[in-house]
Amino acid sequence: MVQKQISSRTVSYWLIGAISITSLGVSAAYLSQSKAKQNADADVSSQPAPVRTVAALGRIEPKGAVIKLSVVNAKDSRVDKLLVKEGDQVRARQVIAILQGLDKKQAAVEEAKQNVAVMQAKLAQTKVGNATVGGLSAQKAAITRLKAQSSTEISAKQAAIARAEAEFRNTQTTYARSQQLHKDGAISASVLDNDRKSFETATASLNEAKAQLENTKLTLSAQIQQETAKLQELSEVRPADLRVPQAEVDYALLQQKGAETELEDFYVRSPVSGQILRINTQIGEQVSAAQGIVDLGQTDQMYVVAEVYETDIPKVKLGQRAVLTSENGGFNEKLQGTVDQIGLQIRKTDTLSTDPAADKNARVVEVKIRLDPDDSKKVAELTYMQVRVQIRLD
Repeated sequence: MVQKQISSRTVSYWLIGAISITSLGVSAAYLSQSKAKQNADADVSSQPAPVRTVAALGRIEPKGAVIKLSVVNAKDSRVDKLLVKEGDQVRARQVIAILQGLDKKQAAVEEAKQNVAVMQAKLAQTKVGNATVGGLSAQKAAITRLKAQSSTEISAKQAAIARAEAEFRNTQTTYARSQQLHKDGAISASVLDNDRKSFETATASLNEAKAQLENTKLTLSAQIQQETAKLQELSEVRPADLRVPQAEVDYALLQQKGAETELEDFYVRSPVSGQILRINTQIGEQVSAAQGIVDLGQTDQMYVVAEVYETDIPKVKLGQRAVLTSENGGFNEKLQGTVDQIGLQIRKTDTLSTDPAADKNARVVEVKIRLDPDDSKKVAELTYMQVRVQIRLD
């Protein structure tokens, strides 16, 4: 009886142990699965959210950028009158300045008009067949005058070439020296670029002076030949005789038109309607080809030119919205705009960041963002202010 009780107890102990081991195994499996799920959830939550904006630095500019209004022959031009001041609104074709020498050019126009009248009178005389000894003498005098004019003008053009050649040699020497200094690291790239531009300008001026000399020779030679031919046939009155005086009238009219065109060059006109942002050349000063007389901008519509990294540019599309804030606290609001144009060239950044760790040689593409009308008005007087740009990708 006692032996049967002991066996029964032994079986009970074994059952309890088996149940305990099974429970521990199930618990361990459950805890292992729970921990694996928590780790998987943690991995998913630790993955970064997809980027929904493209960030860039930019600058505020008027529509079409800032126009540096200059003149054709800047190095030979000085301002005589300024008819605007900074902040003025101007219309397209409005005269904003007058150059020195206007009175002389006006006199040249009047002289050209008088020459037209003389040529027309000669044509009328030829039509009635009134060829006289006086006419022959006048024609000879005209040829003599043209030859003297040819000699004078050619000498003047040759002197201009000599001056241009001297300037060319000087700039050539300077540019060559700057190239070596830049190669040695003694000067900056901007100094080298300035010397290169001076050399290119001098080269162009020399070529222009040579072209003007050849044009003068050809033009005056043609006139002399024409007048000589007329002298030979002046005594005859035929229908063919009308060709020469008619050609003289046509040429005189052409000279008058040329004088009037040159006169127009003394009036500096605004190419578009806009606002005068800055006066670069004062009365009496020589016009700078680089700076021009004034800076002009179409401030009725302002843009932001954002410099987007080349790695981000595939994400940027026309029509995307953008939010803009001031880089240095120039304004407090957030401005809104729309991507209006994406540049076609990759270049180095022009915008200077306040971040000392920023890459100054970053390769970027310029993206133009058209500001909303209300926001455009707020920054119409903040051209070139630096801003931070967030282009939304959704």
